[in-house]
Amino acid sequence: MGTLISRRKFLISVAYAGAGAANLSLLPGCANSLQAKVSPSPLDEFVDYDALGLAGLIKKREVTSAELLEVIIRRIKVINPVINCIATPTFERARKAAPQILANTPFAGVPILVKDMVDVGGVRRSDGSRLLATNIPKHSVEYIKALETSGLNIVGTTTVPEFASGLESELYGRTHNPWNLEYSCLASSSGAAAAVAAGYVPLVHGTDGGGSNRLPSHACGTFGFKPSRYRMLSGEADGGHDMFKTNCAISRTVRDSAALFNATEDKSGKAFEPIGPIFEPSKRRLRIAYAPNGTKGYPVVDSIKEAQAHVVKLLTGLGHSVEEIEHPVNGVEFFDNYRYAFLPKFTPLLATVTAITGRDPEDSGLLSRWTATMIKSGRDFNDEQIARGRAYFEQADNMYDGVFDKYDLLLTPVTPDETPRLGTINPDDSWDEKGHIFERLMSITAPTNAVGDCAMSVPLSFSKTTGMPVGSMFQAEAGGDRMLYELAYELELAQPWKDLWAPYSVKHISI
Repeated sequence: MGTLISRRKFLISVAYAGAGAANLSLLPGCANSLQAKVSPSPLDEFVDYDALGLAGLIKKREVTSAELLEVIIRRIKVINPVINCIATPTFERARKAAPQILANTPFAGVPILVKDMVDVGGVRRSDGSRLLATNIPKHSVEYIKALETSGLNIVGTTTVPEFASGLESELYGRTHNPWNLEYSCLASSSGAAAAVAAGYVPLVHGTDGGGSNRLPSHACGTFGFKPSRYRMLSGEADGGHDMFKTNCAISRTVRDSAALFNATEDKSGKAFEPIGPIFEPSKRRLRIAYAPNGTKGYPVVDSIKEAQAHVVKLLTGLGHSVEEIEHPVNGVEFFDNYRYAFLPKFTPLLATVTAITGRDPEDSGLLSRWTATMIKSGRDFNDEQIARGRAYFEQADNMYDGVFDKYDLLLTPVTPDETPRLGTINPDDSWDEKGHIFERLMSITAPTNAVGDCAMSVPLSFSKTTGMPVGSMFQAEAGGDRMLYELAYELELAQPWKDLWAPYSVKHISI
């Protein structure tokens, strides 16, 4: 009872402090620091709990879901002016929902953020574009319905680059990496990974259409999961499945991700037998192929290789068999065919934008220059090139050349380069000039989406060159999601990462 009373007093103080919390100012001349205006004290007492831990407090009546929501709202108001990863706050929607959420659900009312690329009924979905800045879906997709049924309370959406392309958002501005504010968070789930790394909430929804749960997790030191194609409930308005994009979690702990996976998995068995709850590692020792060099044509820098060598030692020390191989995918060939097969599908958008504005798409104000030039680059592909691209992806199942006939998993870097600094690719840059940078960053992750395999980025290293987090990507053949989660649990036990906090996070920011 004493703990309950002390928490009540604390939460009352949070309520009084909330209005002023958003007014913390930056130190003069330093965009990387927060200045406290009152004597330092912890931002709140719930910082070290993951989502299931917070749900446990609600179930034990040590805090209510409504009280916890106000704590999270306060965190967002304090930290977001520095990190900038919130696209649309949904505070009032969450306040209305909190009293109705049952405590016997898995997450019992714990707040969550969702990526601004999925339909949530009554909540703006922009996909990071001015073209859709007023788009408000009427209905939630099946994935979101299951997410909310599990007891998660949506408190806002997270920033994305326009239509999941590029590294920064023209609509919302730059999202800063909580480990170093001068660095990017990488790819379209950048806002989601930043929110987890900064401690807004411990669990955030993300989508992965070419590496977007794995690349930001690599950059931000979080755990990012991409499920097998068709494994999850539909995240599309028509009830179908995107051939590349999947929905899952970016999180601080493996168990939070696994719990959300279980809550949103398609239990029908149409594509895969459901795997259900996953609570612990497996005792099975795995045969792991290790491709340190990345896909052909995109060599990996030495500092990233050095970080992966540490992971190989960790795996062999745990008793797994690791054998070095050359990556089976030709990355240059992959992106040549990707451009031929998919960019022409977006060219009608150029005519739509011109019809609305009477201007060239680059000058329309509705599309960033980056997006407009990317789509334009596919406008002049001939029929032979388009047919070649489509044929390549129709045979995508052969892309990994039998690797999973011999090995259980494939270990690679997440990306061949260090996390780039902000401004490496700007929304007003030209695709023709910098598209090769974006493709290089995605050169290891994107082929996974093409074949429909499952994969994860695990935060096991830091770069000796930049000091930034470095993820390791583990890939399993489609349907092998349980194997990945079981290995993730084992790696988390062997080298815990939950309590490694970024400098610009709720753990280190005081008011």
